[in-house]
Amino acid sequence: MAFKRKETTVEAVDLSTITPEDAEKRVIAGVKKYATNEANWSKADRNTPYLGHIVGMGIESANLADITMSIERQFLTRKTKKVPVAGSDTEFTLEDGELGKLRILEGQDSVMATPGLTLQKLMELGHMPKNDAYLEGVASFATVVSVGAGHRLNDALRKTLSRCEKAAPAEKTEAKANLESLVKQALELETLLGDTNALAASRQKDYHTDKASLESLTNELAIVNEKLKGVTSSDDPSRSASLRAEESQIRTRIRMMRQKLTVSEETARGAGVRKAADAAKFQEVRGQLAESIRAAQACLTAVPAAA
Repeated sequence: MAFKRKETTVEAVDLSTITPEDAEKRVIAGVKKYATNEANWSKADRNTPYLGHIVGMGIESANLADITMSIERQFLTRKTKKVPVAGSDTEFTLEDGELGKLRILEGQDSVMATPGLTLQKLMELGHMPKNDAYLEGVASFATVVSVGAGHRLNDALRKTLSRCEKAAPAEKTEAKANLESLVKQALELETLLGDTNALAASRQKDYHTDKASLESLTNELAIVNEKLKGVTSSDDPSRSASLRAEESQIRTRIRMMRQKLTVSEETARGAGVRKAADAAKFQEVRGQLAESIRAAQACLTAVPAAA
């Protein structure tokens, strides 16, 4: 159930003067006004996702920019000088400058999916001292993505099981078919989540697929740009407008694909490594999936075959 958002006045603090635990509390408190799942927010810790209503704080993806700004307003840092990366018009790094507001670069917010991952990213970028003891308890981004998929599938399986149990006799055949399909998916995912090497290979495959998609879009853009050069010289306004519209659409798709690639790259990078914090998350969701699978299989056995 949603709870009333509360606006709070945030006084920025120098990140180098507080502990990660204090920063974590400030982050969680700072994003409260964007959360809609009170039960999850009220017991949120460093590994609670911002997004999602099942295991996350219920924050909508559209509010990610607001969350980022909320975090930026809470902290001060000396990494305030934005420096372009050589050969790129879109990539920047941050270097030491005057003490000022925290700056989060485009794309970095995509992998700061939990309070703990937010602090990990800030440590990696030099905004605050690295604290290995704190980071040991932070579940990886790859874990958050994979475990989140497990929880969503488990939720779908439970809802389908409930509908199957309550279905009228005439609807039992279709309900059973839907449940059987989800049980198969759950069995496959539960097995995949338990095999670190197989999961890592799967995420690497996803990354290379996304990378190929980005390269394809980049090639499409180059072709359109070449066509535009020719149309401009021949002075064809109608054709030029059509190509300009196509160019704009491709650029939008490229921006979206770059963000997706950032996510899949980070997921692929961490899928093969599991700390105790990661293992605990996987054990929890696999246990829930296994329990739901058993309940679904028992229901399917009890449902008589169609005449």
